[in-house]
Amino acid sequence: MYSFVYDDLVILFGPKRTTHMITLKKDGKFFTSNGVLMHNDIVAVNSGSIVKTDKRIPYTVFKPTYKDFVMNIKRKAQIIYPKDTAIMLMWGDVYPGLEILESGVGQGALSIALLRALAGNGNLVSYEIRDDFAEQAGNFISEFSGETANHKIVKGDIYDGFEGVYDRVFLDLAEPWNVVKFTKDGLKSGGIIVAYIPTILQVKTYVDTLKEAGYFTEIEIFENIKRPWKVDGLSVRPESWMYNHSAFIVSSRKISI
Repeated sequence: MYSFVYDDLVILFGPKRTTHMITLKKDGKFFTSNGVLMHNDIVAVNSGSIVKTDKRIPYTVFKPTYKDFVMNIKRKAQIIYPKDTAIMLMWGDVYPGLEILESGVGQGALSIALLRALAGNGNLVSYEIRDDFAEQAGNFISEFSGETANHKIVKGDIYDGFEGVYDRVFLDLAEPWNVVKFTKDGLKSGGIIVAYIPTILQVKTYVDTLKEAGYFTEIEIFENIKRPWKVDGLSVRPESWMYNHSAFIVSSRKISI
């Protein structure tokens, strides 16, 4: 059972599947079309409780999950969606104790997921060329994860190379093939590289580069499509919409050379 305190982030689920994420402040008010929610009323309950507006409209309040957080923040950069992040962590075989490199950081959604999987044991180094993205990603990660002593954001162009030797490499870049040559010495034998790539022409260039390098095998290319279903009494059917293509995921494993 989680009890809220001021400065906590909370997610509110209201009528007609509306969601809102807010930070609790003493004597704060959240204004909705269904009336006003008092922050003090939320602090007085636990995660999973129902609170009502001054118009007696109920909202359910929870401690935000990872998915809640990354899907409800104000974005200044594109994120990797949770449906793809989950797959990337599994295909990348991320677990505590690893040394992980990622680039670019963007909003920092993948960084949070990687840090949670490391569970404080192991290190994440994130390369980001844009100063504004690096700064906002750092703030974004801290807002959800708090202080992360095992995370370092490097402001630099990974196309010029990187320092260190890693167990895993995650890439979310326009030209990921420009990083492959640095993994000859920068990715351990048996290590895994996972790339998130928007277009199939980029995939073609990247995969050709992996093959030409001569030290990658088990190359997999796929996309992840999520199809929601509706179950409501006797109405059991797919929804009329689905989460379609967001990007291609390409994973590969390094062999000894």
